Parts: sequence; C-alpha cells; structure tokens
Amino acid sequence: MDKSWLWLVIAIGNTRIRAVIFNRDRQIIREYAYTHKDLPKLEIELSSQHFAKISIFSVVADMVTYWHSLPQTQIITNTDIPLQNLYANIGVDRALASLGAGEVYGYPVLVIDAGTALTLTGIDAQKSLVGGAIIAGLRSQFTTLHQNTSALPNISIPKTLPNRWANSTSGAIESGIAHLFLDGLQAYIDDWRSQFPDSRIILTGGDGDRLREWGLQIDTLDTYLIFWGVWHCQH
Repeated sequence: MDKSWLWLVIAIGNTRIRAVIFNRDRQIIREYAYTHKDLPKLEIELSSQHFAKISIFSVVADMVTYWHSLPQTQIITNTDIPLQNLYANIGVDRALASLGAGEVYGYPVLVIDAGTALTLTGIDAQKSLVGGAIIAGLRSQFTTLHQNTSALPNISIPKTLPNRWANSTSGAIESGIAHLFLDGLQAYIDDWRSQFPDSRIILTGGDGDRLREWGLQIDTLDTYLIFWGVWHCQH
C-alpha cells in the first residue's frame, strides 16, 4: 500500500461537507464530516497533509474552500460523468451516486439518496438516465412541519417504525411521516422493479440506515456511492 500518494475528495452537500482520502488501491483510508459552518475545522485538520490529487464537487455554488485554488484540484461537473441523457441541471451529487452505484453493483440500478432532500434516480442497462424524483428528506419532513405550524412539536425521527394508528399528536406526526414516506418510496421501488426486474436498489445518504431499519426493500446500503462515482469518473 502506497501511503505517499493520497487523493482528497470533498463533497459539499446541502447541509454537510464530507471528505474522504483515497490511496492508490481505491481504499478510503480516512473520512470526515462537518457542517458548513465548521469548514474551517476541516481546513485546519487537513492543512498539514499533501495530496497528489484533489477533487471537489458541490451543490452549493457559492461555497469556496481553501482547496479550490490549488493546482492539483479539479472541480467535478456533470460533463465529467459518463452517463447518458443527464438533463442540464441535475445535481452532480445524484449523477455521481448513480455512476458509483452502477459501476460497483451493476446496471440497471435505482439509487435512493436519503439526505436533506431525498432523491430517486434510475439508470438503465445502457448507462442512460431513465428518470427520478425529489422530495424533502426524512429529517426535513419533521423540521418543516414544526416550522410551518404554530402548535405542532419538533420531534426526532423515531428509531423504530411507529404504529400506523396513533393516539397522540407526537405519535400521529411520527406515524404520518414515517408510513407515508416509506409507502411512497416502496411504490417507486415496486414500479421500477416491474420495468427492470434485474435491477439493484441501492440506498445511500444520512437517513438511509433508518429507512432500512424500517423495512424499506432495498438490496444494499452504501454511504460511499458518491465517492465511488468520483473514483470511476476520474481514474
């Protein structure tokens, strides 16, 4: 293992900045996660390290890091991603996650990214975008309901799938969001499988583990899909 050659990949998402360090063997040897306001902590933590290669992709256009100006840095856009039929303003994170899922697990593939926004992205066997959907993510559903009402409490995502029929306001919020969210996702999965019966269903994102625990019928949970996508489009 050659530890003298290191590749830093930075993913700037809607609420968090994630970073990983690859070695030559496509192994992730270190990973980091910070909120946007804590970007200076990440810059300090990594400032003493030298990277032979740096890749950055972002869904926040005005966020600039220390690494943006370095000569070994490449900013990844959709034009770098070898998938067909991508529409002009599709999120680069969606495109990279889809590429990573397809290259690692095979095409066709349906990717469900359960982050601040939840996205579904379907890619066929010819590596072409079939289509997808976007809704507010699981955590965002709870937060938005509280912020846009005067009396409903701010509650956390339940660890286990709540009873469908609740007898309290908090329980009703948990039930309504959890079951409608889960049932809606399952309907998309079922429809996709009817069209692509050999497809894999890959789940990623910060809330992916909760959806899997609730029983969403997926094949694999992989929180590194976007980074596998970077590897395959730049290596």
